[in-house]
Amino acid sequence: MFSMFFSKMAYSVHETIKYTDVIYLLIMIVVTFLISFITIFLYRHRMIQIRLCVLNSIILLGLQGWIGWMFFSRPEGSAFGISAVFPIVAAILTFTAMKYIAGDEALVRSTSRLRK
Repeated sequence: MFSMFFSKMAYSVHETIKYTDVIYLLIMIVVTFLISFITIFLYRHRMIQIRLCVLNSIILLGLQGWIGWMFFSRPEGSAFGISAVFPIVAAILTFTAMKYIAGDEALVRSTSRLRK
């Protein structure tokens, strides 16, 4: 997601549009990047990690939907770069991480149950 700050969203004969040119896209990219970065360091609080992963996935899917809407309403002769699919890839990876974090939490709870 950090690479989206420096990549170009759409190319045209006359102009190039970056993700930082559209303020709402920039805000969503910054929010998802910060949530992902904070989630990494919450490894001792797995339930908070899971909730942040769900929130991040929802925001990423919304971001991808917005980029998709911009893609289908683009003017003729413009093309989008490969970075336009980064949010959906990040959402899939975040969902996968959430699944494994939940598995770790289940394992920790089962072993603590055996200790009692």
